[in-house]
Formats: sequence, C-alpha cells, structure tokens
Amino acid sequence: LMEIITGAAEPSALLPFQMPADMLTVEAQFEDVPRDMTPYKDADGNVYDFAFGMNWKGVISDDRVKKYK
Repeated sequence: LMEIITGAAEPSALLPFQMPADMLTVEAQFEDVPRDMTPYKDADGNVYDFAFGMNWKGVISDDRVKKYK
C-alpha cells in the first residue's frame, strides 16, 4: 500500500465478476450459469466484463486478460 501511495508501484486490478448493465439484466440472469449477462458499457466504450482491468496507463490488455476472453 505504501508503494502505491508513494508512486513506487502502479495500482492495477482485474474484475473477478461481470458488472451488469442494468437491473433488468440482473433479474434475467441465471444464478448457476457463468458469464450469461450483458455487462455495463461506459461512455468511453469500456465493457465491464469478467477480467476487465485498468491501471494509470488505461485499460489492461496482457496475457491475463487474453486468457479469460
């Protein structure tokens, strides 16, 4: 945490789940079927699907993301 605060390390993370687009998507989702919903899409075109991630440079696009797409 101190490395991030001091700027020695860059924070980054990947979503471990899908962010639903709206409440209708949540209600239509099957509880036992993974990745069956329409994820939220923001004004910049980012889709908040499983394994979507960002850091200071922008959207993360590395081997971790490619593995889950």
